[in-house]
Amino acid sequence: MILLSKINKKKKKKKKKKFCKSNIKPINIYILKMKYILTVLSTLIFTIQAYGKAFNSQILLTNSVKDFECPSFDVVACSENQDLVNKCCVPDQGHLVLSLQWLPSYCKNAGRNKPCKKGTLKKVEKDTWTLHGLWPGNCDGRTYLTNCNPQREEENIEEVIRSKDKDLLSEMEKIWLSGNPDPLKDNNWFWAHEWNKHGQCVSTITPQCMGANYKKNDDIISYFEKAVELRSLYDLYPILENAEIVPNDKDGYYLDTLQSAFRNAFNNTQVEINCVYNKREKRQYMSEVRLCFYAKNAFEVEGPINCINASSRCNPKYKVFYAVNPTKPKIPKIPENDNNFYINEEDSDEEYYYNEENDEYHDNYEEDDDDNNFDIDDNYDFSDLDEEFKLNDIDDSYPKFFNLYEDDD
Repeated sequence: MILLSKINKKKKKKKKKKFCKSNIKPINIYILKMKYILTVLSTLIFTIQAYGKAFNSQILLTNSVKDFECPSFDVVACSENQDLVNKCCVPDQGHLVLSLQWLPSYCKNAGRNKPCKKGTLKKVEKDTWTLHGLWPGNCDGRTYLTNCNPQREEENIEEVIRSKDKDLLSEMEKIWLSGNPDPLKDNNWFWAHEWNKHGQCVSTITPQCMGANYKKNDDIISYFEKAVELRSLYDLYPILENAEIVPNDKDGYYLDTLQSAFRNAFNNTQVEINCVYNKREKRQYMSEVRLCFYAKNAFEVEGPINCINASSRCNPKYKVFYAVNPTKPKIPKIPENDNNFYINEEDSDEEYYYNEENDEYHDNYEEDDDDNNFDIDDNYDFSDLDEEFKLNDIDDSYPKFFNLYEDDD
């Protein structure tokens, strides 16, 4: 009996051991595998968040256009509804900036106090604010992702648009001009720069999102069409003119006066006014105005909304000048014994002359700046404005590590 009891105990022990081997161990292995998988997924998600520039909008989108369906109601970016829809339905960078520039002012300092390239101002139609760009950004209104997909970069924008929409190209040649002093940086360079840096970052106009009817370069056309459309809707010249603010080289305007004109036109909304500083004249000029919006649906806008900054590179203590375009004469006259063609503006005592040999326009400011009647406060340092300035998309208050809009035209 004792022997039989021992044998039974051994059998029970063996059976128990067999149970552990066949059931418990596989469960532990399964748990370990799941933990490993979760760790890998967590790491991947963190990587995507940390390096959103690499994965932004382009790689994460599904290849099949059937994998998403946009809602029937309007979705405004940067709202609680945005997280409920696909990036193909509303841009993931939902803060949009429409940047418009006044080239006569910009050409007062297009970089290291250099003028624009020869002939630039002659191409500008009278009373026309031209386009700088349309820039998507994050909802904080400060940070932006750029150059989102190098595979979609295009260097010959002019030819692309000519082949698909000649009317659009004709309009862009009037209202989207490069004023960069570098002769090689022409309109095509400017347009390619804006598309490669900003346009391709609009998630809703990727080839995947545009659907089965997408044809090559439709995304490029969509971006430039939208920018041109918005520039037409928000024409700044009549807005300022209605407030009795017109190009004038005799008297400047305070920033508050300029902002008031825009607030009245845009439902009490703050725009961002940018200035360039002309060292020789000791004057600051209104060179650019930026309007801010939220994106709505695929590629519409909601707004304007308040921009974060009221001004950039402007000294609020002094008046801002709204430069006259010297190439738009009213009463021409030719002085005796002079090969230059002079222009008198009806409303200005300033004279401008056109040098036929050099194809350049100049103002008649004396080298002695004392006649400019623009006293600079010794406590205010304009030296930072004397350095190279190329209408940066973003001012010095933005985080340096983003390096977002360096070397913009």
